[in-house]
Amino acid sequence: MTALIVEQARALIETIRGSKIVGIGIGSAGDVEPFSGVIRMSPNLGWKNVPLKDLLRRGLKFPIQVENDANAAAWAAYVVEAKRKVSNLICVTLGTGVGGGIVLHGKIFRGATGSAGELGHATLFPEGIQCNCGNQGCLERYIGVRAMADEARRAIRAGEQTIVTKLVESDLSKIDPLILQQAAKLGDRLAAHLWEQAGERLGIGLASLINILNPEWIVLAGGLSRAGKLLLEPVRRTIIKRAFPAAASAAKLVISKLDQDLGIVGAGLIAHERHR
Repeated sequence: MTALIVEQARALIETIRGSKIVGIGIGSAGDVEPFSGVIRMSPNLGWKNVPLKDLLRRGLKFPIQVENDANAAAWAAYVVEAKRKVSNLICVTLGTGVGGGIVLHGKIFRGATGSAGELGHATLFPEGIQCNCGNQGCLERYIGVRAMADEARRAIRAGEQTIVTKLVESDLSKIDPLILQQAAKLGDRLAAHLWEQAGERLGIGLASLINILNPEWIVLAGGLSRAGKLLLEPVRRTIIKRAFPAAASAAKLVISKLDQDLGIVGAGLIAHERHR
């Protein structure tokens, strides 16, 4: 995989030849040590103690900064979307899994070991589904692209009547958030339930973070965020129900306009700011 990253980076560098390049930013899923660039653990990539920075440095001559991908996304949300006008921001990336990045007082909050912000691995159900991280019942096992598709398939195989089956022409491997979004807008009960459930579960996690960190902005990015109101409305209701009223009213929910590019932009910004 690292050889492919080097190859892609070199190709990109060739397209911007003549521009001043001060460094290369890499956003990686998992528990990242940002200074050494070691990926201590990445459950969805199957990595443990991978020295990513050193591996890439062998093929690239520029300074390299490795950051957790959700931290990078949070930094782009803070700099580009919030334009540094807020002090405290949480970014949640809703892709295959669930990532979280935190900006406090205008700086990425990494915690004691660089592991802070892992909302996706907050425990939702103590005796729940086994997670790749080793815990049980992690939030990302119940929301996220993979989790929602899995729940839809389980319901259909159990006999649930739904237009989702027709939309994917009975090929259940084709179920994804876009299909579930389309089905919900057509009035499908299963799809609507799955979006309501995902929003409630995400809202539970966010309500806890709101009570702990009291942010001004919560930025959602990634595949599930494109569902708009289908996800946002149950998220908002759950936050209002579970968070302190003043803290809940102060937390503005924002869907990222940069979407899947948020982490890319953030990784570039972090590398530029560190090596300029």
